[in-house]
Amino acid sequence: MSKLLYNSSSDVLVTRDDMSYLKTPQPMGSRHAPYSFADFSNTVCDEIVKSGFKIEREEFAITQDENRLFGLIHVSNGVDDATLTGETLPAIYKPKHNSVVGVRGAHDQRISRGLAIGSQVMCCSNLCFHGDLGNWFTRQTTNIGERIPGLVADAVGGLRDASETLAVDFDAFSRREITRDAGDSILLDIYRSGGFSASQLGRAIGDWDECSVDEHTANGRTLWWLFNSATACLKPTGANTNHNDLRERSTIVYRKVAQHNRLALAA
Repeated sequence: MSKLLYNSSSDVLVTRDDMSYLKTPQPMGSRHAPYSFADFSNTVCDEIVKSGFKIEREEFAITQDENRLFGLIHVSNGVDDATLTGETLPAIYKPKHNSVVGVRGAHDQRISRGLAIGSQVMCCSNLCFHGDLGNWFTRQTTNIGERIPGLVADAVGGLRDASETLAVDFDAFSRREITRDAGDSILLDIYRSGGFSASQLGRAIGDWDECSVDEHTANGRTLWWLFNSATACLKPTGANTNHNDLRERSTIVYRKVAQHNRLALAA
């Protein structure tokens, strides 16, 4: 089970079958409409399969009071990286990733129900969410049971396009050579934008100086190396991990690295 999922060390690992035995609480007010964790997770997984994707692994956890759910659904992205846009790509190392669908929800109204599209680099399990691709969040109010299936279907329906977008970006990152100083500047920009804590910035700079993962450095000092240095430092180092914090920080990382690549293209 990935520690990237947990909010704390006290979270309880569950399956979708386990969730079917959990009680859904009574409404806390006239507009509050609790939606069962089992129905929510089943709807997401059913839509993924209906869209032609294969679920490789499911990871779910709930808090001990059974009020909050967090989940990661690992999906084969179905994208042939070697034939994107019909072009023949050079014989260099090509990044490989699978898609990840992150889900969250709570019965206590403190966080909204939501879904986020992300990616996991296959050689190192670095996880990154991408804020502009298929994300949505909704409050648990009246008619949530009617709204959720449509929201899920729309998000999952864009999963293939999102996978292709990421594959194109990751390929571009692997080709874009940058200097050590330029990489330091990007990492500092990520930090100033809220993507890193101070300690995470230090770990990212260390990995950018000297990386031990051959797949990250195969094409030299590139944006791909930098991107993975940045996402690697977001991995938890202690018992407590905030799933929402990971989503928000990794979104900033992706946006900043992609922005640098676009600026380099325009130069």
